[in-house]
Amino acid sequence: MLRSFACNLFLALLFLLLTAVLCVGQDATEPDSSKKNPHLHRNLIVGNVIGGTAAYFYLTDTWGTPTGRFHFKEDTNDNLALTDEISHMFAGYQLTEAFICIFRLLGMDSTRVEKYAMLEAGLVTTLVEFPLDAYNPGQGFGATDFLLNWMGIGFSWLRRRGLENFDLKFALKRSPFEFENKFLSSKNEEFDNFVWWALYKPKYIWLGVGYGTNHDHNLVESEYYLGVGTTLNDLLYLLSPATAKRLKALDTFFINLHIRL
Repeated sequence: MLRSFACNLFLALLFLLLTAVLCVGQDATEPDSSKKNPHLHRNLIVGNVIGGTAAYFYLTDTWGTPTGRFHFKEDTNDNLALTDEISHMFAGYQLTEAFICIFRLLGMDSTRVEKYAMLEAGLVTTLVEFPLDAYNPGQGFGATDFLLNWMGIGFSWLRRRGLENFDLKFALKRSPFEFENKFLSSKNEEFDNFVWWALYKPKYIWLGVGYGTNHDHNLVESEYYLGVGTTLNDLLYLLSPATAKRLKALDTFFINLHIRL
């Protein structure tokens, strides 16, 4: 009980620390930023407290609470064939994109949005690894998970510096509502439902290589795909380019035709 309370307190203090860094950073480097949005600091505090609390309860309800001793996860012996690791890179990337969108909506100065989005995404994904997973008897600290979280954040940075035509997205084999966990995975069949895509867009459509798994014979089997398709954001762009740009952070799903190799 005491260890669980200490972990909860640690999480709360780190979220408040991040909020303070964001606020102080805005005050020190952008003295006129508050004029653009006088409620920016308040919104950052409220957002971190509400979002952090909701995320904590959702994550612990899915994967369990951090009530054990610190230990490492067996990254290479989980019968998942790297699908968990790929999902961590995707999470780091998409969280960064989401925070960029949120901070822009909050009125943060455009010259600071990307840096603070990367900082917040890095903190959130690190908190999942430590202390949530590290002290979770059923999980453990994943060194490769930690590394790939930051690789995903780095990919977000690189996409704005010459890799705009490359992207990472996912597709689903079946509806997520057929599973116990709708949006996160904790069982083999939930991991198997995802296909992770590395994509390139030469002109109008996306071309990609996909990777997934199955457990049809108990042991994990890797699946490889070639696909072509589009995204909901690209379709929205045909109707309203301005709206599509504002909702770019939601552009995560790949609508595709594919063949399995």
